[in-house]
Amino acid sequence: MLATNFPRRILYGQGSIEFIATLKAKRAFLVVDAVFHQYNPALFAELEAIFKKQGTEYAISFGQGQEPTLDYVREAAAPMREFRPDLIVAIGGGSVLDAAKVMEVYYEHPDITLEQLSDRFNLPPIRRKAKFVAVPTTSGTGSEVTPIGVLFVPSGNPDMPYIKRGIADYQMIPDYVILDPAYTLTMPPSVTAATGLDAFVHAIEGYVCNKPPNAFADGFALEAMKKVVTYLPLVLKEPGNLDYRSEMQIAATMGGLELASRASGASHGVGKQLSTLRHMAHGTSVAIMLPAVIRANAPVRLKEYATIARYLGVEETDDTKALEGLLAILENLLTQAKCPRTIADIGLDRETFMKNLDLLIENSRNDAAMKGNPRELSAEEIRDIFMTIA
Repeated sequence: MLATNFPRRILYGQGSIEFIATLKAKRAFLVVDAVFHQYNPALFAELEAIFKKQGTEYAISFGQGQEPTLDYVREAAAPMREFRPDLIVAIGGGSVLDAAKVMEVYYEHPDITLEQLSDRFNLPPIRRKAKFVAVPTTSGTGSEVTPIGVLFVPSGNPDMPYIKRGIADYQMIPDYVILDPAYTLTMPPSVTAATGLDAFVHAIEGYVCNKPPNAFADGFALEAMKKVVTYLPLVLKEPGNLDYRSEMQIAATMGGLELASRASGASHGVGKQLSTLRHMAHGTSVAIMLPAVIRANAPVRLKEYATIARYLGVEETDDTKALEGLLAILENLLTQAKCPRTIADIGLDRETFMKNLDLLIENSRNDAAMKGNPRELSAEEIRDIFMTIA
């Protein structure tokens, strides 16, 4: 049996934030990116007016300001329990949305253990106390439609004290998603670029993963990739263009729908490990690995990569030549997005990289994302992928 999992509704386009008024909440708890809040007073004045008109009491909790840790999420859930909301609104990038998803678990189950939390797709019941609305302020993570919240959790290894872990359950998919392009206007160019690349990686990894093809989501993946290739360079040139911003929001959500319906792969499994050594945007960490991962997976996914290439405009009947065309499109996209290509580009010295390489490989092999890769990669093959950026 196959399945696909969507939010109840996706609202998009200019002014779509007004949908919140229809939910008629009594108590709304907002989990908000602090920097976004600082630079967007008009948007929050609009939200306040909506809540005031509906007679909704609200409280604001600010995100961690970085990718969330387990400790932060546990602590941040305490004010949520005290406030007792019937509506949770997460406003921010993927880190804020991910944190809010897991905070909801602690809202309903304050004593849940890390072991229970890590039991993928087997969480105790949630979504019994509050509706959940996701308002992404970046265009790439897809967290607004996925069943996953990524946290840094203790590793028990002093050389690398934290590792990323995806907390996963279909109950965590937000009820409602609001894609209002006005909420992305203050995104810096570097974040616009990194999150846009993340959307592309979600779509391509989902499309070629080892899960069965999904009749409902695979078309979203192809269209997401086309939109990113088309509109990411445009929005980087014209950051104030709301039409381009809206197209990138749709691309990001389409990529997230594919990821939610299928799986990710080695670009995530390998790329995420880099950020344990050097802080970097998640989209950058996964995109930097994508060319090498495509080549590693090509022996078993040549047909799928060729299909993607042709959807993106490559006019080659030979699948191998089409693959090279896809890689050329990707290289051009990475260049236009000013994506780092080496460890030196991200400010990581070679000595540190080589010292931790074996641990990076081990953590990559153990990462849940690797379970979706279309072929099992040996430790030596993962080493080769890492060495392409050394």
